[in-house]
Amino acid sequence: MKPHHKNIQCLSSSGFHNIHYVEWGAPKSDKTVICVHGFSRNGRDFDYLAKDLAKNGYRVICPDMPGRNKSDWHPNLADYSIPHHISEMVTLIARLDVEQVDWIGTSMGGIIGMGLASFENTPIRNLVINDVGPFIPEHPLSRIKQYLSLMPEFKNYDAAKRYLQQLLQPFGIKSEEHLNHMAEHSFYKNEYGNFVLNYDPKIVDCFQVEETDLWYIWDTITCPTLVLRGIDSEVLTRDTVEKMLKRENVDFAQFSGAAHAPALMDPEQIDTIVTWLNARELPKSPLIMYPVR
Repeated sequence: MKPHHKNIQCLSSSGFHNIHYVEWGAPKSDKTVICVHGFSRNGRDFDYLAKDLAKNGYRVICPDMPGRNKSDWHPNLADYSIPHHISEMVTLIARLDVEQVDWIGTSMGGIIGMGLASFENTPIRNLVINDVGPFIPEHPLSRIKQYLSLMPEFKNYDAAKRYLQQLLQPFGIKSEEHLNHMAEHSFYKNEYGNFVLNYDPKIVDCFQVEETDLWYIWDTITCPTLVLRGIDSEVLTRDTVEKMLKRENVDFAQFSGAAHAPALMDPEQIDTIVTWLNARELPKSPLIMYPVR
């Protein structure tokens, strides 16, 4: 199974720009899922999950957010913002010509999903947020910005892959196949022929290193929500999860061997998401609580 590559034009402060996305599954499916990646990643992170969802009858859309992979870079730094990304995703949903979508978001993608789900008459039917919540401490954000700022160049692919392996340790990637997949979609060659991480280095200037409090958004979300967490995560703390679970219609799953954020490539992680989404299709299905590992 191979994805279809597509582009959509969105409007920013400097004009129109292209957002690239890959589409999996039957285009006429009545079940559409949008998967949105973390701050410095891209839509190809979801390939393994998307294939499984497509086999379960879903149409799966995985965009590269602006400044990442095959999407255009924003000339104006102000356009690298959560409110603007929410607006871009509204345009994408309109392009898909569907009334409702399920949303799977890792880190930044989860924050965008929470924002969309908080609005009245939201198109978000079910929400899966991966290792992010309505409260983020300052300390892990500072560390993330530090390594995002490095942007080293590599003369050969093997050196680039070794660096990426270290960078992605918190993702809990267990197999060489999965690492190779991530490396294949994580670099481009610059004008000097060196391998460089494939995101606009200017996005780092937009990364806010301060305590983040979004409880006012979380408290307005009413759709069924599945919260995922890497057991060693410092971004999504256990205290935050416990507060999130006080809201109705919220389920939780935690994965060993991962911090921020589970890669969603492991069969256990994929099965958890697919099983939960499929259960939402059943009338009056009970909430599914997964054990903490």
